Amino acid sequence: MSQVTTKQTSTINVRVDSDVKRDLEILLDKLGMNVSVVVNMLFRQMLMDEALPFQPKVNHKRLTTAERLANYNGDYKTEELDTDELVGREVF
Repeated sequence: MSQVTTKQTSTINVRVDSDVKRDLEILLDKLGMNVSVVVNMLFRQMLMDEALPFQPKVNHKRLTTAERLANYNGDYKTEELDTDELVGREVF
């Protein structure tokens, strides 16, 4: 008769924004997983590689398109065209 051994587990509590948690659970459900499975995968990968699976960076916030437009400082040069010029003249 074979004996089944079960590994001891530990609980980790993490605080996450409610919207992030909800969206993550929806995504993981579509993938047929749950948060525990993903966290275990992450930790096992880190232990195998002895590294994080991404490169942390300081002060490299990704801007949304709206933020980029809001921060636009007009550094592209534009010229006003004389209204008497011929239509179809190349302007570049």
